[in-house]
Amino acid sequence: AVQGAVTAKRHLMDALWLSELGCELGFSIGINAVNIGFFLGRRILQLAAGLRSLANDWSCVTVVASLALIGALLGGLALWGLFVLASLGQAAQFLLSAAHPLCWPAAGALLLVGLCVLTLLPSEAPYFKVLRFLEETLWFADAVTWASLTCSRKTTHVSLRAAWEALGVLGHVSIGTALRVVRDSAAGALLSPSMVAYIGVVASMFSEYCGHIAEEVRLPELSTAVAALARLQAVAGRAPKGRSRPLEDVDGGTDVQRFVWFALGMHGHAGLKFLGAIDYGSVGSDLEALAYCASITPADVLLSEWRGQLHIPGYALAVDRASNSVVLAIRGSLWPQDWVTDFDCRPRPFELDGQRGFAHSGMLTAAENLSAALAPVVGSLLRSAPYRDIRLVLTGHSLGAGVAALLAALWSGPHSPLGADVEARLSCVAYGMPAVVSPHLGRGLRSRVTAVVCAHDFVPRFSLCSSMRFRDAALRLWRRPGAAAALLEAHQTIDREGSGAEESARVAARELEVLMEGEAGDGLVEGALCPLGRVLWAPPTGCGGGVVEVEEPGKFFRDLPLGSTKDIFEPHLPQNYAARFGGGAGPVPAAAP
Repeated sequence: AVQGAVTAKRHLMDALWLSELGCELGFSIGINAVNIGFFLGRRILQLAAGLRSLANDWSCVTVVASLALIGALLGGLALWGLFVLASLGQAAQFLLSAAHPLCWPAAGALLLVGLCVLTLLPSEAPYFKVLRFLEETLWFADAVTWASLTCSRKTTHVSLRAAWEALGVLGHVSIGTALRVVRDSAAGALLSPSMVAYIGVVASMFSEYCGHIAEEVRLPELSTAVAALARLQAVAGRAPKGRSRPLEDVDGGTDVQRFVWFALGMHGHAGLKFLGAIDYGSVGSDLEALAYCASITPADVLLSEWRGQLHIPGYALAVDRASNSVVLAIRGSLWPQDWVTDFDCRPRPFELDGQRGFAHSGMLTAAENLSAALAPVVGSLLRSAPYRDIRLVLTGHSLGAGVAALLAALWSGPHSPLGADVEARLSCVAYGMPAVVSPHLGRGLRSRVTAVVCAHDFVPRFSLCSSMRFRDAALRLWRRPGAAAALLEAHQTIDREGSGAEESARVAARELEVLMEGEAGDGLVEGALCPLGRVLWAPPTGCGGGVVEVEEPGKFFRDLPLGSTKDIFEPHLPQNYAARFGGGAGPVPAAAP
């Protein structure tokens, strides 16, 4: 019986191995067949566009006669192919008997001539709108189909591999060990070892964060405490102190208006179309999207990497003749590995200009990787004759903003890998920058790095420390029975104009500070992060059009903003930054929600 079980196990493992091989081969054939089909579809649409340009260069009679001849030849080739296939199948014989042989060349000629007639229509005709729509639909259908087949392929592969591994160790180890083998095998088949390791780090951070929440806490009670904190924030006000000035009057304001289009264009043509930032049919590649948004030509892009990888976000190096600059634009979060970099937010020891503090671990690693890859290239380029007197500007949005700012920090100072002459021309303009460094470290780069924050954007205020402060404040309020409901009752209305508005704001600010810091003032301070450099803050839409320079970023950005999705997440979208700070130029409408 034991020998029979061992033999059956061996046969089952062989069957699983053959099934895995067969599925891999089948999915590869399917994915390639889909790619070929969509490729041919796009080429047919491009042929229609090419015929239009040909009709503009040649006379109509010449084009029609040439296409009729080509169509007749293609029809003749199709007829010859049917004669060859007639001996192999009934379908070809049926097609030959259904129509006269001369119909095939005539049909080919009529088809191409008809296509030519369509291309001669005005570009505003509905036909061309449908053509552009079909082209975009084909692209997205290709992407979705490829992603679905790839996901199915991975899932099948992982399932079969995990079953094979489990059978291999069954009978030799405990059930728990077998399950761990299955888990490690599945993770290894889906992700790279480094990705698995960093996902484990993020998962352990989340587990530790939730571990401090008492088991007896119920969601309705916690929701009431969060609502009370949000009400206190709203009453206390969330605007920084300082005088509001028009962006044009701020030092570097023209740079803020110019480079936001580079930060926007790095999100790729599919992402920008999905966000509604550019029109469907306007561009067909990521390179064209950047050129379109930034008002440059594709030839101005000297170097680009669009996909990126873990701790190396996508980037592009381009010449901007309008501002006499070489721009290194870094892409924001778009792919799964970017989100791992975002949430690897442990405070990591970091030294800048002889001062010690902390930095966002994932983004600092990304900046170090980009520095190692790009510093020799960028330094050599900026020292060459055509670019010797041109500025170097780093820019980006969200993740790209944080990495750009930290890259500027790594490239600043007497030991810059760029060299002293290039380092003197370095600056950075970052949009929606996350909390990346300790407050005292960011002050040293105010003259070189400008961070731009739109309204109550959630991302510049999110860090591990601010999340813990919020958690602890909600738990302090929960431990005081009835306190959350009492605060909601006391601050039921927000009076901005009345005589008691200032007093209400002071009371709410004091109560909020007690909850955030604790009665003993033991609120977390070590590891607190904020945006780097000079921070320009713009109020919500409808509350003024100027910007305020934040005097104490470490204090203003230390706590999470609470509110609706429209209040705290919508302002972070890249098209909203472009609409707010782009000066009405570029492909994005001048107003955004």
